[in-house]
Amino acid sequence: MIKITTIVENTATKARFKAEHGLSMLVERDGETVLFDTGQTDALIHNAKLLGIDLSKIDRVVLSHGHYDHAGGLKYLLEIAKPRIYAHPEIFRKRYSKLSDDGNLRYIGIEDREFYEQLGAEFVLSSEPVEVAGGIYTTGFEKMVTDFEEVDKNFVYYKGDKLFKDYVDDDMSLVIDTDRGLLVLFGCAHRGIINIMLDAQKKFSKEVFGFLGGTHLGVANELQQQKTIEELKLMDLSIMGPSHCTGMLMTAKLYCEFKEAVVFNNVGTITLIA
Repeated sequence: MIKITTIVENTATKARFKAEHGLSMLVERDGETVLFDTGQTDALIHNAKLLGIDLSKIDRVVLSHGHYDHAGGLKYLLEIAKPRIYAHPEIFRKRYSKLSDDGNLRYIGIEDREFYEQLGAEFVLSSEPVEVAGGIYTTGFEKMVTDFEEVDKNFVYYKGDKLFKDYVDDDMSLVIDTDRGLLVLFGCAHRGIINIMLDAQKKFSKEVFGFLGGTHLGVANELQQQKTIEELKLMDLSIMGPSHCTGMLMTAKLYCEFKEAVVFNNVGTITLIA
């Protein structure tokens, strides 16, 4: 049995849980646990206590990419646990979002590697798929293959004193290999959910039967949203748990299209896979 608990998400549907713009999910399988992302703040710690989850025993963390709303909670986790952290080598980019065309920037990255290592973090950085636990893998670098999905145009990063377009090369998802096929967990899916699932199917030689997590479709253009729905119909997934950056409107659209296949993946949601 695989158990996936959403600890941090934009919406909390029960009293006392904290909601924030961010994401964190705990995967439990055959006595092994993997924490996927850490949210933005110490909401991870607060919600885990309410859910009866002992974060001090967490020894493996996967970070989907180096944005504050997915790795911001790591420094709070490191106060109570010293996990091995799996991520892409480009996760520490000094990245920003353009607020306007006149050059105003907002920092959306995370702290330096040294900051976390001083707190006891141990990093495993790879652009290739890595098996984190039994049958649980990172995707590694996700090559862009679709012609309708694109990375946010407002993302940039500094390398030295030069500014570059940020294609979020460090974007990684988590793949759980099951008898039913592949279940994919997205962080923000900046490189496109269809693109990511096609990439996973090619790498692991199995069909995807479902996904949970952020889809970044909330800010996508109408063409990408519609083409994504069309592709999802062809894939005929049995589980879709859109959350975080999907947005309420796009989640509603997905529910109207796919009905009972859609899980409202908010704080406290538990998904069981036999």
